[in-house]
Amino acid sequence: MQIDDYREQIDDIDSQLVELYLKRMDIAKEIGRLKGVSGSSVNVPAREQEVICRLADMTDDSEMKAYIKQLYSTIFSTSKSYQSSVISMDNQLVKDIRTALGSDRKFPISATVACQGVDGAYSKVAADKLFDIPKVTYFKNFDAVFSAVDKGLCRYGVLPIENSNTGSISQVYDLMRKHSFYIVGSVRVHVKHTLASVKGATIDTIKKVYSHEQGLLQCDKYLKSLGVETVIVENTALAARMVAEAGDTSIAAICSPLASEIYSLSVLADDVQDNRDNYTRFICVSKHMQIFNHADKISIMLNASHTPGSLNKLLSRFSALGLNLTKLESRPVGNSHFEFMFYFDFEADVEDVRVLNLLAELDDGAGNFTFLGSYKEKI
Repeated sequence: MQIDDYREQIDDIDSQLVELYLKRMDIAKEIGRLKGVSGSSVNVPAREQEVICRLADMTDDSEMKAYIKQLYSTIFSTSKSYQSSVISMDNQLVKDIRTALGSDRKFPISATVACQGVDGAYSKVAADKLFDIPKVTYFKNFDAVFSAVDKGLCRYGVLPIENSNTGSISQVYDLMRKHSFYIVGSVRVHVKHTLASVKGATIDTIKKVYSHEQGLLQCDKYLKSLGVETVIVENTALAARMVAEAGDTSIAAICSPLASEIYSLSVLADDVQDNRDNYTRFICVSKHMQIFNHADKISIMLNASHTPGSLNKLLSRFSALGLNLTKLESRPVGNSHFEFMFYFDFEADVEDVRVLNLLAELDDGAGNFTFLGSYKEKI
């Protein structure tokens, strides 16, 4: 037999498979309706495991057993997605989301906003892009920003969450979990760093450079070319203020052009970041869930079990709904044996019943699930 002969056989088998698959999905749809009436979860892991074990026992070929498991994991994902389209799940998270959707959804023009650092910080630039008239109060560190919002000193907090070159700022994610806050908006800020010092200084006189850790990392190659010592401080704008107050021509700051102007520093070099296409994404957080108009992005955190295929099963749920993941990141969970927390950002309309059902299923089924918010990202 030639390859075309085998392909003809496969085509015939595929036609039969599709007919049987359609029959299976029709039955799955009816099961979904019954689950909707009884309020049962679409996700039934014990039933899935039972089916996989039964079907895998139909062959003695261990390699084929693994393929059968993979095949039916995918079938279960599409089946659950189809069931979700015909029912409307309801739990406390879904109720909270619907309440948020029913309240005032116009993003505020003016609000009290907590930012980390001092005047001239990039977080202030982000706040100005998010709000027409932000009333900014500065705090020493990220934890203090969250505390200010938690205590009602400020309505919102604006914090950096990731940089296009140096990655995520995990401390902010940890604080989101600690305080159970929600993301209500985000914005991307084009970061352009300058090397600035007091009048009279030149690049040749600089021996030490101050900045935030992220600022130093983003200018690593440039700073190494200068052969200078680097000092980490809590904020790029604070670094500019420290240099201005010191009046020492041997020290400089990596900071924003705004900060160098505010603290009357001389710019020794412009655009010193290693990558000119350098963006930092800032989030706007609130103590209360708010979902404003045109929200098209959702962020969540959850634990995946430390078992083969657990992440693949999770990802297939998003794929089955046609949801585009824009971020997937993992980090170890403290005081655990190789347990990981996963951060997801994906594009979705939270008013879509299928998306609400997915969130409800994850909330009911996944350990340590956290809904971080549904929001619009400004560019």
